[in-house]
Amino acid sequence: MSKTIRSHERDYIRWQNRSLRFYLGARLCYLNDLYSAAAFCSQQALESLVKGTLVYWDRSFDPRVANHKFAKMLRTLRNKVRKATGTEVPEYFYAEGRYQSTSRYPTEAAGIGIPSTFLDDLDAAFYDLVKLVPFQYNSELIHLLEAKDSRDRRVLTRRNRRSRRLATFLKIKRKPRPSAA
Repeated sequence: MSKTIRSHERDYIRWQNRSLRFYLGARLCYLNDLYSAAAFCSQQALESLVKGTLVYWDRSFDPRVANHKFAKMLRTLRNKVRKATGTEVPEYFYAEGRYQSTSRYPTEAAGIGIPSTFLDDLDAAFYDLVKLVPFQYNSELIHLLEAKDSRDRRVLTRRNRRSRRLATFLKIKRKPRPSAA
């Protein structure tokens, strides 16, 4: 018997897929010293995943109304999602819109600031947000982690201390490599 996928579950996977693309972009840019692009993509990845999580848990949540009010969405997340109280997204990812705007628009004001913990902080936040939603079905993330070898999988797992935990949470069973007979 197959389970019917409800609209909020389908919508969550759509948001997660978009988030994953920006997450991979952020990791790839960071690993290639393209810090402004990494900052922008990281903010988009985390904001999209927060929105998707809220779409899943709060039927009254409207991402268009929420716009880019990241701090407010995090407060809503902690209020609406049982296990989200300890979920942390470091403030520098959304503070003063620096990663969203300053990374793209040159100004004489504040810079964006990329700490040495950027990649680990990004990986931790992404993992913590994904594990807030029990519905994980047929997502690009699952397909990527199931792949034996792909460029995107290498981007995801390179220097990522959370990739194995992510695979475990998603119940990924890697196919054994064919033996050389």
